[in-house]
Amino acid sequence: MRNAKRALKYLVFGIAVVAVSPAILLVRIEGLPGRSEGVFTFFAQLMALIPGKPGTYLRAAFYFGTLARSSWEIDLGFGSLCMHRKCHLEANVSTGNYCVLGHVALERNVRLASRVSIPSGKRQHLDPEGNLSADTFYEQVTIGHDSWIGEGAIILADVGNGCIVSAGAVVVHPVPAMSIAGGNPAKVLRSLAADAAHRAVF
Repeated sequence: MRNAKRALKYLVFGIAVVAVSPAILLVRIEGLPGRSEGVFTFFAQLMALIPGKPGTYLRAAFYFGTLARSSWEIDLGFGSLCMHRKCHLEANVSTGNYCVLGHVALERNVRLASRVSIPSGKRQHLDPEGNLSADTFYEQVTIGHDSWIGEGAIILADVGNGCIVSAGAVVVHPVPAMSIAGGNPAKVLRSLAADAAHRAVF
């Protein structure tokens, strides 16, 4: 039964890839000359507006064919989109609705609630010396595997493996692995690693 369900999932994904293949081709052609992302952005926004399961599969197929790295087993909610081709999405990543992803790497089993924003770092308009610049400087933000990000959080720095970031948190400093973080700016509220060690003792 499980194998039959997975085979059906493969089939539906294959149909989705065929359906979005013209968009994938145009984005790949755009990527050949340089850094332009206008075509990619157009189709990413378009895919974000497709509701229900068809939207889920079409977004997965589009990003599988256009991102720097993306698993086919992702589930991006309605209104959610990647803003840049350098986004990395590993297996079993899922988001709620209206999430915005910049230069981000979401490792396996990362879960985002709705309206989570992960821009491309926290100094996009500052040069390496810290001065305001007309150029844009992107940093990749990584969310470690098996982490959960709460509703409306804004993530500007890396989050370690196995973390929970509370709703509405604004992460401006890296969050160590196995932590619960919350607030604005976000601070570590509790260590999940310490909790696990305590349970192991008792």
